[in-house]
Amino acid sequence: MTTTPFTSERAHAVLTVACVSTGLDAADAVLIRFGENAIYHLPGSSAVGRVGRSVPAARKEVNVARWLAGHGYPAARALPDIEQPVIIEDAPVTFWEYIEDSGEAVSSAEFGKILHDLHALPHPSDFTLPDFAPMPKVEKRLEELSGQLPDVDLQFLRRRYEKISKDFEEIEFVLPPGPIHGDAHPGNIMRPTGGTLTLIDFEDFAFGPREWDAAVLSVRHQAFGWASDAEYRAYTDAYGFDPIDWSGFPVLRAARELNMTTWLAQSVSESPEIETEVRRRISDLRDDQTPRHWRVF
Repeated sequence: MTTTPFTSERAHAVLTVACVSTGLDAADAVLIRFGENAIYHLPGSSAVGRVGRSVPAARKEVNVARWLAGHGYPAARALPDIEQPVIIEDAPVTFWEYIEDSGEAVSSAEFGKILHDLHALPHPSDFTLPDFAPMPKVEKRLEELSGQLPDVDLQFLRRRYEKISKDFEEIEFVLPPGPIHGDAHPGNIMRPTGGTLTLIDFEDFAFGPREWDAAVLSVRHQAFGWASDAEYRAYTDAYGFDPIDWSGFPVLRAARELNMTTWLAQSVSESPEIETEVRRRISDLRDDQTPRHWRVF
């Protein structure tokens, strides 16, 4: 894990050094997204650079990408001929083939199909995936948010984390466990111009309950209204399972909401819009019955 604050300024500096060491061009690097990782387009090298927070996670991403490529699964490809990750001042940097996204939305049925196909792959044989944990980053995020969020909010989030963790241990899963994406949602699928849907972002890959992946659109539908009834039916028809009908779903929903809130809270100082959204989410979490009118970031 990095030991200094993970800011967009530091991430860019780390990326620049990593590009120099690998011969890639960072001169016109464009920040695509800043969250758990800082993701940059490197137009001069037709590549993408990801500056992360965890060296083990970055190593796993590269292993997963090679495993998926070996099975012909449509997913992001790590640049060949580069020893990855490149570690600069304890921050891991990985480099990927650039995908020109068409901008066309991924349908619910398409999401269900690509997730179904992922879960049908044989287990990797040349590396071991870590065991799944529903909220592996929440504790550290809350520690790092000390001084950025009010103490009363941090205490509430810690108590909620402890309760959800205990409840998760009591869940009876019904699908067979196996390799899961861990952060599967339509935003982690790209549609290349003239190509097929492509899965990206392998940082949270693990061995665990398929219900975790399968419940993503269920939460978006039930909690946030981000998928209509028709879209949700198309999704469950394509995937073959409806998590909302399963007894463990409320706990998975609570865990996902907490992950989403603490993920965004890491960037609370980046803009007033993010700060407002974080405060809204924490307020909503205090009442399980409150409708979630959350923005997408």
